[in-house]
Amino acid sequence: MRFLKILPGRFASPQQDPEAAAKQRQKKREELRKMLLRGEKVKINQEGEMQGSPDEEDDKAGKREDTITIPPGKLASFYWYEKDERLFEAEKKAMNRFFPQFQMEYLDDGRLAWTGRLESQANDGEYWFLQVIYDHNHPHNNTFGGSIKVYSIDPDLEEIREQLGQPIPHTLIDSSGYLYICTVDKRHFQDTSVVTSAASALAHAVKWIAAFELWRSGDLSEQEFAGHQI
Repeated sequence: MRFLKILPGRFASPQQDPEAAAKQRQKKREELRKMLLRGEKVKINQEGEMQGSPDEEDDKAGKREDTITIPPGKLASFYWYEKDERLFEAEKKAMNRFFPQFQMEYLDDGRLAWTGRLESQANDGEYWFLQVIYDHNHPHNNTFGGSIKVYSIDPDLEEIREQLGQPIPHTLIDSSGYLYICTVDKRHFQDTSVVTSAASALAHAVKWIAAFELWRSGDLSEQEFAGHQI
């Protein structure tokens, strides 16, 4: 009888579904992110993999592999909403209470923003679509306008400015050249104890919209608009 000799080897593992693999990678990244932000004790194994807190029962049973344990400690965060969770929760609570129609989102550069609409103050049936964006180092009053900027998506204030051929009162230009509404009371500009919030910024924006629309309709002179303390 003749036999066929099989050389040493392994069975080919079934190919993993790409979508399932992507979800698994995303889940792992999210677990790593939460672990880092919680600042809990972690262990690093010989392959350089980071795992959660060492299991004391495994230690007692002698099952622990060769690892290095890193004591608790958080990474320094660049984003204010991760460094100051209490302020972050206060911001969300205020917005959900006073402007529930605005949705929170994270921009590509990590800045936190709220987007939504407000009714026109002078024109029935019309709306303003606004975006409120926090600076990375919110809260601060280091620059005029504070650490929260209110942008008008529609109507486009930059187009209106070009049509008018003149500046629009109580607007500022950011470092990228985009126009936004000045919503900080001048009396509070030098007061670093004032913590601005998206809700209060939007409340000031409502006043600005009313003045702007009355100015555009001719019911408020340019001098009155420019001289009005928004």
